[in-house]
Amino acid sequence: MTRRIGTVSILSTGEEVLRGELVDSNSATLSRLLEEAGFSVQLMLTTGDRREDLVWAIETALQKSDSLFISGGLGPTEDDLTSEVVAGVAGVAQVFDTSTWQDIEEKFRQFGIELTDNNRKQALFPQDSQILANANGTAPGFETLVTRAGDQKRIIALPGPPRELLPMITQYLTTVSDAIKPDHEFIHFFGIGESTLAAALKPWEEQHGELGFRALFPEVEVKLYDTDPDKLYSLRKFVVDNLSTSLVDFEPLGIPSLFPQFLQERGLTFATAESCTGGWVGKLITDKAGSSNYYRGGIISYSNASKVNLLGVDPATLEQHGAVSEEVAIEMAYGARERLGADIALSLTGVAGPDGGSDDKPVGTVWVGRATADETTARKLKLIPGRERIRICSAYEGMRWVMADWLADRWATRLTPD
Repeated sequence: MTRRIGTVSILSTGEEVLRGELVDSNSATLSRLLEEAGFSVQLMLTTGDRREDLVWAIETALQKSDSLFISGGLGPTEDDLTSEVVAGVAGVAQVFDTSTWQDIEEKFRQFGIELTDNNRKQALFPQDSQILANANGTAPGFETLVTRAGDQKRIIALPGPPRELLPMITQYLTTVSDAIKPDHEFIHFFGIGESTLAAALKPWEEQHGELGFRALFPEVEVKLYDTDPDKLYSLRKFVVDNLSTSLVDFEPLGIPSLFPQFLQERGLTFATAESCTGGWVGKLITDKAGSSNYYRGGIISYSNASKVNLLGVDPATLEQHGAVSEEVAIEMAYGARERLGADIALSLTGVAGPDGGSDDKPVGTVWVGRATADETTARKLKLIPGRERIRICSAYEGMRWVMADWLADRWATRLTPD
């Protein structure tokens, strides 16, 4: 089945979401992916698990948009009402899908978990629904067609756990027609605040029109809606001429997604030596399936002893310059590359805080090192205090630095009028 792009609403369900006990990341994820696919998000709603609230929210959303995406309420308990309520709204019965039930039984056997009768509820769907497979859980989603005022609407129900929702919505969007997809431009920036970025882009906006801004910590995304080739070229050139130190790329992808592309396109293997970041770079890389093809591994050398024993850092270097220094960052990167057998290695050592800073090395001081076959070098970062902020920004900045030349080459290919 091929779906057409149009307007959408998003409904997040669950008492734990409504009460703030669980952060609603699903709505943000759905909104971002749907907008990037060309949909126009009209409304976001959150309800608990009360039947009357769900009915009101669904009907309200159907008045505002062509499609409604619902997250949550597909579990086996009594308060999981999404399938039942959608069937009522659609004016159809719920039907039991034998094939789905067999899949659920098999997954429970694989997980070694006892199957109970209430799990049969997860094989009940509104009549004539298209079932959406869930490869990462036991709650399939579904798509149901509803007619309102002579117009056909779609209700797409997805499970609540993000690890299940994300691959399902990603797969769903591959079935969407781009016949009427608007031409949006996405640009990612790093190392600049949203307000500072907006001020820097104001001269361009005054001449060419409004831009959209979205903070995606630690990056900021700028969107140019329904653009034309001349305007797109003008914006890209303005950004490269004025904001190249903060530019990531003209893509809806951030640094963690671009980094594997860089390694694969250049045919490079990679290794890490991390101190203050505690393995954050390694996590960002291994979040992507297939990373074993290019990531040789990482060493978390949090103590001086581990820097010496695992990376071969000279004790005299540590004694003379301290762990947070250019010299140590260089030796860490060199050691990681040599000992893990990688083409390129990144090291990070710094003061994440809240304690441990000094006059010459205040909290937020981070050295990142880079080792290749040709050279080993390091650079100093001065980051805004905040332990988590420092750790995340260090990881992102290190990765961006490693692929800086590759990114610049990509910018050059975009500076051609379409």
